[in-house]
Amino acid sequence: MTRTLPSSSASRRFYAAVWRWHFMIGVLVIPFLFLLAFSGLLMLLSKPLDSVLNESLLTVKVGEKPLPVTVLLESVEQHYPLASVKLYLPPEAEDQSARFSLQPHSHAGHGGHHAPSTLVYLNPYTGEILGDQDPAASLYSRIKTFHGSLFMGSLGDALIEIAAGLAVLMIVSGLYLAWPKGGERPPAPAKKAGQREGWRRWHLSLGWLIALPLLFFLVSGLAWTNIWGGKIVQPWGSLPGTTYKARQAVETEQKTERPPVTDHASMNEAGLHRVPWAVEQTPMPESASGEATLQLDEVEALAAHQGLEHFRVHFPQGDSGVWTVSATTIAGDIENPTGERIVHLGQHSGQVLQDIRFADYPVMGKAMAASIPLHQGDLGLWNWLLNVLLVCLIMALIVTGALLWWKRQSRRAPPKAERAPARAVAVIMLVVALAFPLSAAALLGIILLDVVLTARKTAKA
Repeated sequence: MTRTLPSSSASRRFYAAVWRWHFMIGVLVIPFLFLLAFSGLLMLLSKPLDSVLNESLLTVKVGEKPLPVTVLLESVEQHYPLASVKLYLPPEAEDQSARFSLQPHSHAGHGGHHAPSTLVYLNPYTGEILGDQDPAASLYSRIKTFHGSLFMGSLGDALIEIAAGLAVLMIVSGLYLAWPKGGERPPAPAKKAGQREGWRRWHLSLGWLIALPLLFFLVSGLAWTNIWGGKIVQPWGSLPGTTYKARQAVETEQKTERPPVTDHASMNEAGLHRVPWAVEQTPMPESASGEATLQLDEVEALAAHQGLEHFRVHFPQGDSGVWTVSATTIAGDIENPTGERIVHLGQHSGQVLQDIRFADYPVMGKAMAASIPLHQGDLGLWNWLLNVLLVCLIMALIVTGALLWWKRQSRRAPPKAERAPARAVAVIMLVVALAFPLSAAALLGIILLDVVLTARKTAKA
């Protein structure tokens, strides 16, 4: 079965131009897309593997009665005198260990934003310290770092953002090419897929099957990029309308300086996101001055009184810091994003200063709160299995596309197209790409290069 082309001459030329740009963008995107899909699959597989490898730290023998959490805290502080406790993770089951996240004193000021941390595991029945590890050094965290930056920092982040934006264009153009012309249905896979035509049929069939899931993975993943996510979408989707006013870092009449305002992102650690995307840029409330700081067991009791079951406790940072009890999907506390909740308590009084719930998120914040754990396979076993299947299909789509490129007789040159339709399609794609600034800039560079090379070939002819 040959490629189904439009009937009119003008439509054929436009179709050929779209196919040409789909081809050229695919050549650029395929290596990055394959690395993202493959590392995403490794992330999914490493989650249960990490649990198996760390079973001696995660599980304990069930005892008669757990020790008070203040006793566990004292044990940690005695064994790690050069570190400060930033986070407490209560056991979620009777046979699970209790965990404390520590940071060096040199990084503890102002929340220790994205500072390295050490996670300490304790037996909640005996107080025995089972061991410690750097959570950012786990197998899952290392693969996640590669998935987000290719181990190249900001440069890798930018390359991934460019590739993801161009991949969106590749999907849109691919759907146009695969759309049945003249009322025909998309071709079914051939029984013998050894030839190029057979691979093309498999590619089209996989494209129809996986286009929307791949588009979801790309757009939700772009939320973590520095430009499109951090500078454009996240401020738009961040939590507005808080009931407290952000304190500004200004000098008083006595010429004394106050610490700078901190936001919820200060609760994150190196390689670890502890708070939802929608509240990272929201300022933290402050505690009023007081004499005694609440004890951890009192905070745990207040959390239970607030109706929280599975949660983690963030310690106050500084004299005006607050106790924060959070239950979020991104941190792995719960599996239902609509149940997300962050409660800030005064570190001296225990008064509820802020109670942020899923309903308080703006529309974009709600969409990201639901899509990010879905993207990561954090919503339960069904989500994990579904993502493994989808990622495998995406990799199959990429492989068939790469084979089509390889089997082209003139694969080192893009397919030819008439100048006018090619330029029209290039302009259309550039307009669409403006939604992704870095991708649009890269596409503009490709268009200019294509114009120059085409002009040189025309002049030689």
